Amino acid sequence: MFQTMARPAASLLAALLLFPTSNGAYEVPLASRSVRDAYFLGQRNNESTDAFLEKYTRRFPIPTRGPHIFEVRLLTPYAQAVEISRHKTLGYSAQQAEAEYKTRGDSLLVRVRIDFTPTYNDVMSVKPTKDDGSQPNIAPRPYDFWKDFRFLLTQNGEPLQYRNISGEPQFCVGEGPTCTQSFPGVLVGAYVNLDYDARSVPSQKTQVEVFTPDGQHVVASFDLAALR
Repeated sequence: MFQTMARPAASLLAALLLFPTSNGAYEVPLASRSVRDAYFLGQRNNESTDAFLEKYTRRFPIPTRGPHIFEVRLLTPYAQAVEISRHKTLGYSAQQAEAEYKTRGDSLLVRVRIDFTPTYNDVMSVKPTKDDGSQPNIAPRPYDFWKDFRFLLTQNGEPLQYRNISGEPQFCVGEGPTCTQSFPGVLVGAYVNLDYDARSVPSQKTQVEVFTPDGQHVVASFDLAALR
């Protein structure tokens, strides 16, 4: 009888070792089953999807002066698969999701949203080229204004090197704090994307740090061991 009872227990233990639970460290690389799980979670695109992705998001209050670091997101390979799937609901299949993942590879994506404010907006002062007492000129803020910011992903105080960084300027398309119907198409902020090799990022406490040109230091903390 003991042997009969021991066999199912041994089989269960082997299954647990082969298929780690989703509560552990983030998964790199993703198993085929995990890609499918992420695909279906994204396809539901409901409260459960929102609740899952909220764990990967940190938001910050508007400062008294200067640009607003509105949001920082840290997306693991699994979270990226969920996010992509939620935006591809028409004719998108689990097979396509898996093929895209294999092409995309194992990246850790940091996405920072910068919003303009009344004290940091689409125009800026430019000092005169000659020191003759002239007043500063007003010029449009460049689309790559985000290059004046500094972004770090750190673990234990040590910065990790990203593979790529890019920015996406954002424009006024409706109503909002820095956008009115009177001025459509005005630059109102940017998204900055930093791509890291997920295989080189240990599963531990991680911080995303943003340094703004006016001296703000915004820190978003995540525990990769608690994310999928």
